[in-house]
Amino acid sequence: MNIARSFYKPVRLLYANLVNKRFRTKLFYVFLLVTIVPVSFLVSYSYHAIKDQLVRQAVENVGSTMDQINNNIENKLSLYSQLSTLLYLDTELRNYLVNQYKKNDVYILDAFDYINKSLYKIMAMNPNLKALTIYSDNESLNSDGFFIKHMEDLPQSLRDRSFHAEGQLTSFYMTDSATNEKVILLARSLNYLSLNYPYGILTMEISEWEIYSLIEKENKNKTIYVADENGDVISSSAKRSPYRNIAEIAPGEAKAGALNDGDVVYASIRGERSILVQKSLPNGWKTVVVLPYDELIDQASAASRKMLYISIVCIAVAIVLIYWTSQLMTKRFESLLQQIRKVERGNFDVRLPKMGTDEVGQLSFALKKMAVTIQELINDVYKKEIAQKEAEMDSLQAQISPHFLYNTLASISALAIAGNTRQSHLMADDLARFYRISLSKGKKSIPIEQEIRLTEHYLAIQQVRFEGLFSVRFALDEALLHYTTPKLILQPFIENCINHAMWDEERGIGIVIKLMEDDGDLVLAVIDDGMGIPRAVMERMQQKPDASAGYGIYNVHKRIQLAFGERYGVRVHSRLGIGTSVHIRMPMAR
Repeated sequence: MNIARSFYKPVRLLYANLVNKRFRTKLFYVFLLVTIVPVSFLVSYSYHAIKDQLVRQAVENVGSTMDQINNNIENKLSLYSQLSTLLYLDTELRNYLVNQYKKNDVYILDAFDYINKSLYKIMAMNPNLKALTIYSDNESLNSDGFFIKHMEDLPQSLRDRSFHAEGQLTSFYMTDSATNEKVILLARSLNYLSLNYPYGILTMEISEWEIYSLIEKENKNKTIYVADENGDVISSSAKRSPYRNIAEIAPGEAKAGALNDGDVVYASIRGERSILVQKSLPNGWKTVVVLPYDELIDQASAASRKMLYISIVCIAVAIVLIYWTSQLMTKRFESLLQQIRKVERGNFDVRLPKMGTDEVGQLSFALKKMAVTIQELINDVYKKEIAQKEAEMDSLQAQISPHFLYNTLASISALAIAGNTRQSHLMADDLARFYRISLSKGKKSIPIEQEIRLTEHYLAIQQVRFEGLFSVRFALDEALLHYTTPKLILQPFIENCINHAMWDEERGIGIVIKLMEDDGDLVLAVIDDGMGIPRAVMERMQQKPDASAGYGIYNVHKRIQLAFGERYGVRVHSRLGIGTSVHIRMPMAR
């Protein structure tokens, strides 16, 4: 039951919303449902179907390519495995390797002669072999540095893995320190067939190019990586690949772990959408192919764009047809619109013929009633209220400027009488700059940045008058300076700080002016460490600022509320003997 209600309620709201729409809007919604939605669904379905088919086909082709590459690599490794088997089964070679030679033993020459001929023959038949070496633990058999080396010359990790493989071919991927070239080292332990006792390790060194040649011709529109069982990249069709391990191709452990044989993994590689496919070889090596996803779906995008253009043409034709149809059905709307235009121009004498009781008739009735109501509101309330607020706003603004001008001119006069012409000049100059900003070509609001400059000029005037008796620090959020504010809202509070909050002329008073954001509003704060406000006066001010509680506070508070509403205004917090903070809250207006 609750499920049915939860479904019925939004449907009912949607229906009510549709019924209240304009007639042309209803026609547009019908057109949207019966034309645009099916066409959009068709375009979207076609795009995804073509895209999926292209991706499947590309993955199938890649799978065949990977099988071929893996077979080629496996055949190549099998060839080297057969070569190692020939040497593994050579009993004469084994005897030469395990025989204990005495000093100056002539028989050792026969050993080297046989070993060199055997290994040279294999290298001559396989030119891709860069090196063929037997590492022997027979100390009596000297190392020739090429075909025969001592076991200690082979890294311990390679020895351990080769012995652990128990006669199977093991691959290692490394970089030749001499040429800085990537090489693949194939190793196989040599042991007695009957005792399974290792007496040496055979290594075959082949160039990374040997593997690269197998994938070089298959890298069109894709990147191919061949990695060992640990995921370290052995070769890549991109000769300057930035990746050393397969896990680095698809960032994140989840992506790397998802690379199972035959799976299709979608990932973002260096900001480019890609598809990854992996297949493994019997020896543990892996072949990974990276397909650029965007290139694969270019054909799908092109086909979808063609369908989209055709759909747009069809929709444009449908719009023309429905416009002609709607013209025949909306003549009454045109008559109604003419009367609305009259109301818009201020003529509320609406005269309409009877238009029935449907939506158009109800609109005509509502228009007549609305015109009468608006005319009454304008005549009885709106114009009077606006005129009253504008008059009060102008009156409040006018009250501030003469009040400040009186005090400043009195200070200049006092300096002039005292003969301090330079200070008089500075005060007069700051006064001129102050009024240049405060006049602002008749504007009631100015940017906060100008209000701060206006305050600085006022403070410069007062610094001359009350030299050394107060200090001012600004803490402003510069990101808020471009918002606007009514003019002259800081000056009255600073004047109160200087004239009323100072209780020790030797100690003076400190003033902090802040600009900050609070809960989406602008807040200007004036904070002093003066004598504070008596509790009785403070309680009256917190209830509702008025003229009796402080002229400056009342003035600014009323101006802000007239401009922005009852939610905004001035709040004062004070403790006797500690100081006073005034917070002016306004909306963020540009």
